[in-house]
Amino acid sequence: MGPWNADQINRARGVPFSAVLNFLGAYYKRDREYEALDPSRKSIRVQVGYQGRDFRFIFTGEKWLNELLPADHPQRGGGGTIDFVRHLTGQGFVHAVKVCLDAAEELGSR
Repeated sequence: MGPWNADQINRARGVPFSAVLNFLGAYYKRDREYEALDPSRKSIRVQVGYQGRDFRFIFTGEKWLNELLPADHPQRGGGGTIDFVRHLTGQGFVHAVKVCLDAAEELGSR
């Protein structure tokens, strides 16, 4: 599982997406014109630019979906911030957990 205990991993999974985007220095902007098919789910669409790549994510709670990938792509979406960081950076689990925990620490120090 890595150098972290279960509580730390759960904490990493729950870090706000915006906190890791800020920590990574990614550009992001919420699409204010986006209307979810089911408004009760409170989904938002966010344009993201990171390391020369463009993404368009739908966030619904802890779930995310990269709209720019084909519907049948196996890594089109996931759950939790660790999966999100892995998708965005292309790095593995250990790196993603570290990014999430560092982002949480930076968020807490503000």
